[in-house]
Amino acid sequence: MNEQQLKSIVESVLAEMQAPNQTPKQPIPLHGGVAEGRGGVPIEASARHVHLSAEAFTALFGPGELTQTRALSQPGEFLAGQRVGVITPKGMIENVAVLGPLRPATQVELSLTDCRKLGLKAPVRLSGNLAGAADCVLVGPAGIYEARGSVIVAQNHIHMTPADASAYGLHDGAFVAVCAETARPVIFEQVAVRVSEKFALAMHIDFDEANACALVDGSVGMLNAKCLMLNEAPASVCEDKVITEARAKELSRTGRVTLRRGTIVTPSAKDIFNAAKCEVEYT
Repeated sequence: MNEQQLKSIVESVLAEMQAPNQTPKQPIPLHGGVAEGRGGVPIEASARHVHLSAEAFTALFGPGELTQTRALSQPGEFLAGQRVGVITPKGMIENVAVLGPLRPATQVELSLTDCRKLGLKAPVRLSGNLAGAADCVLVGPAGIYEARGSVIVAQNHIHMTPADASAYGLHDGAFVAVCAETARPVIFEQVAVRVSEKFALAMHIDFDEANACALVDGSVGMLNAKCLMLNEAPASVCEDKVITEARAKELSRTGRVTLRRGTIVTPSAKDIFNAAKCEVEYT
């Protein structure tokens, strides 16, 4: 698909979204599989969705603000009434959910299946980490927004309060294995733990992962002697004597990097590690 074809698709979608008396499509449920108790962690499956910046919202919907359709499990977060299209030269996905509130940076969270459909090579990242994120175009009823460096595949993770973390013997930044108690049990390794007073206990996976383990409403994940495998991020030992910006982008994907003492890290490389929230240690 060339630029002219992409332009034609955008114009067609805009015309359709702006057409009067159009019957809106029914939204796909964003979350499923919530459970409480039994010593496990509730598992929720998150569909593809978008977090918008104020700039992106205005470009897509004009003056105004996000409307709340329903609250989500994490305090303060909600499913908005607005929807967008996600477009690349390889294809498009319509009717993508928008979550509120607005954020400082636009973030598009897709599954690996979605990315293949759109011809994207998006990195697996925790929310808020857009290092190496892919590009796309968002389309709304008021116009389009070029969302450069915005597309990621969300890394599975667990939200916990400090009390939850204490009960499980974990801490913010830990990595654990979680066994999904489903008809097709799957052990998810390298599940990131995120701790905050603002969170509610829940594990988040995307629809690819949910389908793989046959997730249903009420599914939980168990952290116990059988499944609790790792409590630290894996270290990537690097023998480079100088770490440049390009090299830092590669290393930051592991979440934690071990360098030899005396290694020179350029200022731009340090910025990359900081932006990716990558822990750097020396040995």
